[in-house]
Amino acid sequence: MSDLRLENNWKELKCLLPIYDENGGNSTEAWLVGGKKIIIANKTNTVLKNLAKFFALDLSQLKRKYGKLVGRKTSTPLPFHPELILVPFKYREPFSKDEGSRGYVVKKQVSGCTPMEKNQIQINFFDNSYIHCLQSTASFTLVLAQAEIISREYKHNLNLDYEREREEIYRVITTVLSSLGK
Repeated sequence: MSDLRLENNWKELKCLLPIYDENGGNSTEAWLVGGKKIIIANKTNTVLKNLAKFFALDLSQLKRKYGKLVGRKTSTPLPFHPELILVPFKYREPFSKDEGSRGYVVKKQVSGCTPMEKNQIQINFFDNSYIHCLQSTASFTLVLAQAEIISREYKHNLNLDYEREREEIYRVITTVLSSLGK
């Protein structure tokens, strides 16, 4: 178990993987750039919810909004920050219903994928590390393309908010300055 907190290390995040810990519990392994790994004693969904809270986001609204954009009801890429777009993929076959099969890679860390056995690929990272997943090349390439669409829309929305904020600040300053002149 590591004492590193994911919220403090999100800029270094490469992926989140659902794992069974040494006691057989359902946990999450977070891979960071540089090879460091953090074991988090929570399910991957709980880790996502906590990360969303850190960014002051509503995870269910995020899934709904961006799922609608790309036509996905499940396994939607999740934009937490312009530098943290999480791309879902099937990582394991769970033993029971609530254990979770999906891992998430950070879009900007992925250099590509390599076909392996039938419906399995290797996801490659820019630092030459990789993970295997239970998905076809076509399926993963599609979700990567959808992550790009979501990333662009998310950044566009951020810029619109920034422009509105700038206009509002300008109005406030103009009002204050005009009231000072009276």
